Amino acid sequence: MKNSRSLILLWIQLLSFAGVLLILFTHLPVTEVDSIKAAETGTSTTVYLPLVFSPEPEPIMLGISPRSFWLPTLPDALTQEFASIDAWSGKRLSLACIYHSFDQEEVVSNMLSTIWDSGYTPFVNLATNQFSITEIVNGKMDTQIRAWAKAYAVFANGGKRMAYLLPLQEMNGNWVSYGSSNPEYFKKAYQRIVNIFAAEGVPSNSVEWIFAPNGKSYTGWPDFESYYPGHAIVDGVAFSSFNYGYHPTNPYKRWENPEDIYTDFIDRIHAVTLGKPIFLAEMGTTAYGPNGYDESLKNQWLIDAYELYTRLEGVRGILYYNDHNRFDWSFYRPDNQAVFPGYITGISNDLYKYVSPAVLRDMMVDY
Repeated sequence: MKNSRSLILLWIQLLSFAGVLLILFTHLPVTEVDSIKAAETGTSTTVYLPLVFSPEPEPIMLGISPRSFWLPTLPDALTQEFASIDAWSGKRLSLACIYHSFDQEEVVSNMLSTIWDSGYTPFVNLATNQFSITEIVNGKMDTQIRAWAKAYAVFANGGKRMAYLLPLQEMNGNWVSYGSSNPEYFKKAYQRIVNIFAAEGVPSNSVEWIFAPNGKSYTGWPDFESYYPGHAIVDGVAFSSFNYGYHPTNPYKRWENPEDIYTDFIDRIHAVTLGKPIFLAEMGTTAYGPNGYDESLKNQWLIDAYELYTRLEGVRGILYYNDHNRFDWSFYRPDNQAVFPGYITGISNDLYKYVSPAVLRDMMVDY
């Protein structure tokens, strides 16, 4: 089992408690009038402050899905996007989003280790385009899962490294091979993957298991809440949603503000998970508004979105989809210097902080 709270947070709480005790025994005049009365009567007027403990809010981590998708060369993404965005924005990214398949075990250890050693924590969407959910439940993908888990155990290095893993993301959609209208099949498949990782010796403190449905289920399928595998094996929840606006390729043209997109989903997640941390695994906006391409609209959307996340309870990480292939999601593109400073304004809140992989590993909570 993971630690209920890291030693770091425990020491912070103990030091805060000691400081309050010190103040508690400090004698202070209540008011200026009381001080005068005390001088006249020769008595001493003191007040004891109440015992109040206000824990520091947990930081919100920033991350991206890079335009390069890491391939063909990993260092290029780290240098051209991650390091460049860190320098440009003034705040370092914490999370590095990856899209991996269970048949790519040969690159797992090297890729994840390089990301970790560069100061970012891997956030891995882990799927397949070969097997149906029924085949996964019946064990037909076990060989691939075991190979990936063994490679991951090498990366984990006995618990010295960790990553977020999102098995079979967007399972409530028909656009993935394992998509299913039967949530019970998905729950069994999710549990099977978790069990295989444990059997292959992956330390429990080296994985944060994330439930990652699509924000909206395929037409006629159950809502995403029905697919939730349960508190015992889920450490956090992630979902994806975008503002497609009036982009020329969007058939349903409308401008959606962050409040319209995210608040309902997050309220629904809280109702099911009862306090699990929440991640926006993919988020982004177009710059196409009702009057055409408008950079000011995108900048304001970014400001509003990142301000909103600081007010929504339980949000622990935001990974922006910084790709520009089909839609104009990117807020930073080093190839042609197209940048949107609304991102910098949006993340100016002190809650947005860099958390190193090692510190994040030690802060992991078993919810």
